[in-house]
Amino acid sequence: MKTNISNRTTEWLKIDNFKFDNCNECIATLKKNNFYVSPWIENIVKKYNFKFDKKKLPIILNKVKVKDLGFSGPTELKKIYEKIESSGLNLVSPEVAIYSRMLYLNQPTGEWLRFATPFEAMVDTDGVPHLPKLGKALETNFIETYWSYPNAIFHPHNDFIVQSK
Repeated sequence: MKTNISNRTTEWLKIDNFKFDNCNECIATLKKNNFYVSPWIENIVKKYNFKFDKKKLPIILNKVKVKDLGFSGPTELKKIYEKIESSGLNLVSPEVAIYSRMLYLNQPTGEWLRFATPFEAMVDTDGVPHLPKLGKALETNFIETYWSYPNAIFHPHNDFIVQSK
């Protein structure tokens, strides 16, 4: 059963083009331009060599709060993902999440956005699953990760980036 949450999501970013062929090129450019790229992002990108598929463009990304998905307390990631998918939204591929850091330049200080990426899509060489997150602090734009375990807990105020169908 699909729940209409479209009036509770905010269009966050539209991707019309990819300026690179793969995420390795994207990460190199981010680092050259003084973005902080976490060692886990680098490890995962090197492991998977994600490529950009221009046939899937344009891509519309939306921001949604956990509370807007209907949760009023701490909630497991697997339940959040189930609600996202049953609401007619898609999870975000890792390469799209990583590329988004190139485009989201005016991020407010203190904001941290997590991407709803599929479980097991970003597993580091130690076997730990991650999801990407973008942040801004100390006058620096970050791309980091957070654990992507089904039982990881998130709170009603947490934002996730999802993809429109």
